Amino acid sequence: MIQFSLVEQIVLAAFLLSGISFFLYHLLLRLKIVLKGKSDFSVEELPKRIIRVFDEVILHKKVASGKRKSAGILHALVMYGFIFFGLITINHFGMAFGFPIFSDSFRHTYFLIFGAPWAILCTIGILGLAYRRFVLKPEALGKFSSTSALVSVFIVTLMTTYLIDELHILSGAAEKFNWWLHSGVIGGFLFLIPQSKHMHLVLSPFNIFLKPFEVPSHGAIPIDMEASEEELDNLLLDLSRLSKDQALDIFTCVECGRCTDVCPANRGGGILNPKYHFILDLKDPMLESGDVNVVDKINVEAGWECTTCQACTEVCPVGNHVEKADEIRSFQVLAEGDVPQEYQKLLRNLQETGNTEGSSSSELLNELPVYTADKELVLWLGCFAKHAMDPNFVSSVRNFVKILESAGVTYGVLSNEQCSGDPANKLGDKLTYQLLMDQNVEELNKVKNVTTMCPHCVVNLQKEYKKYHEIKYEVKHHTQVISELLEEGRININPGSLEKVTYHDPCNLSRTLDEVSAPRNAIKAAAPEFFELDESGKETLCCGAGGALWWKKDSGEGRTHLLRAEQVIESKTDTVVTGCNFCYGMMNQGIGPLTPAGQEEIKVKDVADIVAENLS
Repeated sequence: MIQFSLVEQIVLAAFLLSGISFFLYHLLLRLKIVLKGKSDFSVEELPKRIIRVFDEVILHKKVASGKRKSAGILHALVMYGFIFFGLITINHFGMAFGFPIFSDSFRHTYFLIFGAPWAILCTIGILGLAYRRFVLKPEALGKFSSTSALVSVFIVTLMTTYLIDELHILSGAAEKFNWWLHSGVIGGFLFLIPQSKHMHLVLSPFNIFLKPFEVPSHGAIPIDMEASEEELDNLLLDLSRLSKDQALDIFTCVECGRCTDVCPANRGGGILNPKYHFILDLKDPMLESGDVNVVDKINVEAGWECTTCQACTEVCPVGNHVEKADEIRSFQVLAEGDVPQEYQKLLRNLQETGNTEGSSSSELLNELPVYTADKELVLWLGCFAKHAMDPNFVSSVRNFVKILESAGVTYGVLSNEQCSGDPANKLGDKLTYQLLMDQNVEELNKVKNVTTMCPHCVVNLQKEYKKYHEIKYEVKHHTQVISELLEEGRININPGSLEKVTYHDPCNLSRTLDEVSAPRNAIKAAAPEFFELDESGKETLCCGAGGALWWKKDSGEGRTHLLRAEQVIESKTDTVVTGCNFCYGMMNQGIGPLTPAGQEEIKVKDVADIVAENLS
């Protein structure tokens, strides 16, 4: 065993104490800022939170999945290496002070079973990651990172010096030098981690544990027009503050760029880069100010490009709810009074007529039976169907009605149905949203069951309204209703033609509502030749209409609204089925113009269409 003088022990103790103090200072500094955020952390559903930490931290389910599976596996090797080295490190410093925790025999056994294998695997992992970052240079990782390079050197040095020590390759002064080099690297991490992205090593388990289950997790902004001027001023000032969850996100970011990789606006040629605009651009202002009043630091133009599809949140490996379009838009509209010109007519229509189109009538509404208390369901049309924003979709509504009638389900529409308010909510006009919501809740609380073909409406009627009101009704997407009718045997389907059929998952249905099975159950019952698109389920690619961008899709230079249509065409399918009226409209508008000359145009159908066409 290496012997240490009193002077060496004092030097080592001073080094470790300074490193630990430095680390704790910066950690506590960040936590102090986080705690200034709005709202409180939730620890409800504790078992689910513990399971989520196990899945995402220990099993690395998000890190080692998707298109970055190989990089994720390499990262797992490094992480597990550090876990196995926890005890080794304690023993390492215990030896210097004459209090080792391992006996020589246990230390040798641990080395053979855990130490040596994971030292090698950890080295392989970090070298693989270094090769990817510094040789392959994926665009999403960003510019050269000196701290990442230093961490790579540190880890390789740490594992090498450990192996040299345990294999007793050196002796005398060389052995002690190797020991001190190993110790210096360990201490170096204490100074390096707080100043780099590697703070995620400490914060990510807590972030994953504490993150909300609701997606998106934006808080309510209740506006009381009878409140005092001071209360309204405080509300507006509060719009510039992040929540505690969002503030913790900023300091937990691993800077991997996965959010940018999946962002439809970025992929479509827009300026939005969620990694920077929604996360990293806010980090320095928070540290400099020591506060969370940084919403005004978000790039406004980038914020208006966001489709709010939540792909960035879904893919984040450390639990960040990345999207902050709601925050910057609400700040711009409510605090700054700045509404982009292309949305002014839309919001005026909502305020004056209660619908997006400014229409005073609806042929479809007049065609369908009015809801009465003796009926099973309220059929909520939504503005898209109600006002024929894609005339072809009206036939899809009729097909859903055909399914309900075939199953013997009684239904009716509300003659005074208003817009759910989704466009106003997504555009930051919370006052207009609240006015529409209050009217709708008053009517809907008189009924029990609601179904709609619009996932945007489901999200608002079911999830968003709960942030403001107690709701007494249940809302189901029409694909869920159809799937239940099939399971109960209330409708029967004869499989249709052998044409190739695929399905485009709407963002609001798959990610926000966590529903991917119901539409597939229905489609597969009707279409034997069903296949999946490359990006499907919760990894779906937004059609480009989300975030109220339906009303902006023809402006700007980006091609967000065409990306998914291009993918569908490239898939060589005969029919693409959707579960969303807006997706239906976007597919129709994109596929036609993009279809190569001489190629038959792909048919666009709703789930209700393909089921109704094959009812027995």
